[in-house]
Amino acid sequence: MSQIKIADLPIHRIKRVLSEEQATELVGTVVPDYEPTCNEAGIWIDDDTEEIVFVYFPMPDEVNILRKAVLNIKYGETIRQSTGLKNKSRTFGMAPRKIYQKRESCRPTTLAQEQPMEHAVLVKFAEKFADMYKEFAPHLYENDKKNLADAGLDDEWRMTDDALWTSGVVNKSSTLPYHRDGFNFATWSAMPVIRKNMAGGYLTIPEYNFTCSCRDGWVTFFAGYKYVHGVTPMSPKTKDAYRYSIVYYALRGMKDCFTYAVETAKAKERRTAREDKMAAVLKGEAEAPVFR
Repeated sequence: MSQIKIADLPIHRIKRVLSEEQATELVGTVVPDYEPTCNEAGIWIDDDTEEIVFVYFPMPDEVNILRKAVLNIKYGETIRQSTGLKNKSRTFGMAPRKIYQKRESCRPTTLAQEQPMEHAVLVKFAEKFADMYKEFAPHLYENDKKNLADAGLDDEWRMTDDALWTSGVVNKSSTLPYHRDGFNFATWSAMPVIRKNMAGGYLTIPEYNFTCSCRDGWVTFFAGYKYVHGVTPMSPKTKDAYRYSIVYYALRGMKDCFTYAVETAKAKERRTAREDKMAAVLKGEAEAPVFR
């Protein structure tokens, strides 16, 4: 599956240096230009609790299939108000309903319709990463699976039968401030990285004074909902430099979704009701809504 057998991954022990509360104070701030403390494959374990904190190793040999897909995706750009940093990204997998955006139903993201081949590659790799997760931490995998079931998430909204993740995001050369993945279920995430001629862009977890190099073609696993984390500044060495992170996660908003068939029917009902209301307002048969 990968150049390094998961069963042979070395174990490293790390100590917590910040409390959860101290780490929370960093949320929203820019990550300093740290150098990596983690460059090689391994499993990092909390020296006091014996809990697995972080796992890092090479992806499967098919990594260039993933590379081709992310390089071909069309990205949108946003600016974070708190830091002024630009973020180019694209979501994939499943998306919950958002009425204010006229997204009437839970459904696959627009990438599935606009670039189905690239989306299919991302989904296929979700299955590969799930297999890796089950191999290095079967107890964590089963715990995450139970958490999703207990929360009422319908299996239909997971990207594949084995993958626990409903959704994902591809970040294009984006420096992210310290944050927790607050919109996700309490499940682990997988984060492969594709990069070329880009300095920096390391993943850091301040609670352990831990910074991972995020090498090209390598994948990290960690509990992004639990630990504050961020990405160090990046500096391109050449004009064609890039650094893509592909994050797989289980989105909490998906727990309120019905089956796909029911969602489609309800979306049609909501659209019809809204359009009928608008038509009545235009004809003077109903009052326009008042916004306060």
